[in-house]
Amino acid sequence: MKLRSKLIPKFFLITLLLLCVSLTLANKAQAMAQITMVNRSQLALNLYISDNGRDFYFGCGPVLGLGHFTNSPGQFCTSSITPGIHWLQARDGDKVVMHEDNVNIGDGTSPTWTVTIAADPDEELIRRLNGAKFRYDLNLPEIKENQELIVSGTTLIIRGRIVWANKELEQSIITGTNGFRRGVIGQWQENQRMQIKGREAHFSAKFWNYTFTISEDGNSIVRRSVRLMDGQVETDIFERVFP
Repeated sequence: MKLRSKLIPKFFLITLLLLCVSLTLANKAQAMAQITMVNRSQLALNLYISDNGRDFYFGCGPVLGLGHFTNSPGQFCTSSITPGIHWLQARDGDKVVMHEDNVNIGDGTSPTWTVTIAADPDEELIRRLNGAKFRYDLNLPEIKENQELIVSGTTLIIRGRIVWANKELEQSIITGTNGFRRGVIGQWQENQRMQIKGREAHFSAKFWNYTFTISEDGNSIVRRSVRLMDGQVETDIFERVFP
């Protein structure tokens, strides 16, 4: 009888221990959830997740968006997370383009977060015009010059090539006097770089203010020159020549 009484408590202790371990493992197995990001933008996005709204960690990606494939409706990625409150960010590189705060994700659930970003038409136009060239030819009795605008990312570059000048102006060009930069007849020379904002770029010279406006279809650029002394306005049109 004494042996039996000692075995029974041990048996119950072992059974209770196994039950606790089983419940713990079951809870751990069940305490999982997922979040799926569907990319309906035209960007390639990564999903970042935070449990406290401050410290974000990589979830999944990159996810290609609309237009990366023919008739593509956008792609998706899925990340496993712990249930509870989360903060979500869709990032294009380091830039947060969309976020969702205090998202309650239940145990065993797999909700979908759809990212839809309307593309800025001006930004999309400038992106498409990267590398494009625009041409304007100045033809005056005393000078003839090819002027060219080049779109490089969000920078507008203006350069020129004087193809002919009369003797007086030719000497000014060679020596860099009378308002001319020193140069060589027939040689391309970069004159200015400007930052494109929206569809416009600006710069100021000694006597003139210049505004360059890209057309909505991207086929031409209008240069508006305002003389500071008297407000006189001149307008020239650069036509797209490449591509």
